[in-house]
Amino acid sequence: MLLPCKTIVRFGCLFGVILLCLPPLNQAEDKPSFSGEEVTYTRKARALKGYLSKPAGPGPFPAVIYNHGGLGDRIGGCPKETSEALAKASYVGFSPLRRQTISMQGHMEDVLDALEYVKGLDYVDKDRIAMMGFSRGGHLTFIAGAAQKDLKAIVIMACAPGMGDREQFLLHAKEISAPVLLMVSENDQAQADHVALMKQIKNSLEKENKQVEFILYPPYKNDGHRMFFEISSYWKAVLKVLNTNLNKQ
Repeated sequence: MLLPCKTIVRFGCLFGVILLCLPPLNQAEDKPSFSGEEVTYTRKARALKGYLSKPAGPGPFPAVIYNHGGLGDRIGGCPKETSEALAKASYVGFSPLRRQTISMQGHMEDVLDALEYVKGLDYVDKDRIAMMGFSRGGHLTFIAGAAQKDLKAIVIMACAPGMGDREQFLLHAKEISAPVLLMVSENDQAQADHVALMKQIKNSLEKENKQVEFILYPPYKNDGHRMFFEISSYWKAVLKVLNTNLNKQ
């Protein structure tokens, strides 16, 4: 049955009002899920820079510190991208840029200063902090994980051997209390045998009855060390260990 003309006009007006009241279809998609910036923080009279990314909202959020690799002023890994990927996953991500020296003297101090900086952010849950590191940053993360008993998870990617006593370095395994994720590519042996070292770390942790997961990835292009210069397939394993250990209230 046909509706009266007046009814049709009223229905059309009402439909128009409804359309005006509805938000744009992509409004939720356009809303940023995180914010990021380069910050300068000062600890013990030394000014350092870093990439800080924060999820949208007031928090408090769990936080993850990422320690980059590299040598001197050559940064290894992806500090900015990692901090942003962490924020997209609802973590505060902080990637400190350590002093640009070839010697690692003082680098551990920079790492621990970064940890204190993150703990001082009012939107960070200080009881839910993890640390991850690549190459030299992985070396430092292993030592920091032994010294800091309040870390909830440790992720180490292709740990660099360093110049110190290997046996002394591995002894830190007995002091680690957090679950550890170890990741390395099968062909990460060009600059140093990172595969062998990661297996030694795994064996040392298992000997001390620590909670450890070891992932040996297939060969990555011509140099397995480059696998961690971008956020790629390994990121799924990172989020799994973080979600398991940092989302416990």
